[in-house]
Amino acid sequence: MSEKYDVVVVGGASAGYAAAVAASHAGAERIIVIEKAPRDEVGGNCRFSKMGFRTVHEGTDDLFEMLNADQQDELRGKFKVRPYTKEDFASDLDRVTKGLVDPELARTLVEDSRDAIDWMTELGHKWLAWQQPVDRDGVLEFPPGTVLGPVGGGLGLVEQWIKIGNELGIELRTDTRVSSIIGDFNRVTGVIVDGPEGRYEIEAKTVILASGGFQASAERRARYLPPGSDLMKVRGSRHNTGEVLDMAIQLGADTSGQWQGGHASPIDASAPNVEVNNNVNRYAYPYGISVNINGDRFFDESERHRTYTYAKTGWAVARQPDGVAFQIYDQQANGMYPDAYRAATPVEADSIRELAEKIGIDPTALERTVNEYNNSVNESVPYDATVEDGRNAVGLTPPHSNWALPINQGPFRAYKVTGAITFSFGGLKTNKDGQVLNTSQKPIRGLYANGDIVGMFYHNYPSTSGMTRNVVFGGRAGAHAATEAGR
Repeated sequence: MSEKYDVVVVGGASAGYAAAVAASHAGAERIIVIEKAPRDEVGGNCRFSKMGFRTVHEGTDDLFEMLNADQQDELRGKFKVRPYTKEDFASDLDRVTKGLVDPELARTLVEDSRDAIDWMTELGHKWLAWQQPVDRDGVLEFPPGTVLGPVGGGLGLVEQWIKIGNELGIELRTDTRVSSIIGDFNRVTGVIVDGPEGRYEIEAKTVILASGGFQASAERRARYLPPGSDLMKVRGSRHNTGEVLDMAIQLGADTSGQWQGGHASPIDASAPNVEVNNNVNRYAYPYGISVNINGDRFFDESERHRTYTYAKTGWAVARQPDGVAFQIYDQQANGMYPDAYRAATPVEADSIRELAEKIGIDPTALERTVNEYNNSVNESVPYDATVEDGRNAVGLTPPHSNWALPINQGPFRAYKVTGAITFSFGGLKTNKDGQVLNTSQKPIRGLYANGDIVGMFYHNYPSTSGMTRNVVFGGRAGAHAATEAGR
């Protein structure tokens, strides 16, 4: 059996659907989205994410107008956010990737970010202010780069994309796994798939790969990521296993991104091994200290706002003995816990010594660490949770750069955490139109890629910029693929 389509999209999450919808708008007539998951598991990592989008904006009035009506009523007169400029976004990308992000892709992501959000709004996506704000005398100040999230979170986003696709006549075929890409170093002409009825060929004028990273494969984590990564929990879909990425590389596609890196964040140590939801995220670490099982601190908990550090903090935890750590807080952290902590049951005690005994750490070691931290807090700098306030722990190694408050107001709390990987950074190399480049740096005709299968990030990434990337480059890849298909 053989079928023919203008555009075949491999992967049914946001990266795939953004490309498929853009291809339809650009004139492609026969479009199919191939998804190996069953229908009730479609959506990749989006299904398990609370979800946000990083975009440039002009501040409070600009973003308030984008919020859905119910939240506007709730936040009217209380909503505040500083502008987030193109220069801010570009600086964040350059800094956290240590200057290694592809300059053309970075520039395109920044320049097109707001247009991408406006396009989604026109399509029918609706928005909430989703990040936890800081309450300053009744005014809620949101972190400037990461305000907008879709109504319904990641699952709501996926279902809205599918609804839009259905209205455009885009076919979604689930329980169907790509087993081969038809083509060579210069040209791709379709895919071979394994569906419920067996193996068959789909001819395509263009193919867009949006099947995610390789993080759900323990074998590939062991192959590419740091030692011990095969034992890490997976904060996302079990279906993102990387075989389509390998197929493209075998054709001669070039690679990019950091192959020994990925998005890894701290989560509850008792979380499931895979398909972890947001209730296990543990992102309040800037407002306390984190210690390993020896009672030692091991990273700068407050280097930046957590939206710039959470995706690398999981690696710091994973490197500790037994791959676990404990987040330690006192009562001054109340009000700084993200919503996910509501689902947690911390260990509590009236003294640090008692807390140490309850969590299995040598009490003398933990008391020493807490005392060293407390004695280093720079109380001459005012505390301000709405900005990176520079209130540090003087001379402490590792440093504690912001929001330092002595841990001295019991009862004290401890949360046991581990590191979980969300998506891998190594992937295919593309140009700004989503065309996959071969190792001779020429586009492989008929082959495009979008989403986590593309290697764009190094060391770290600004939170939620991956979702914006999916729409920016999905729009470009879909439009370019439709044009190529129509020739």
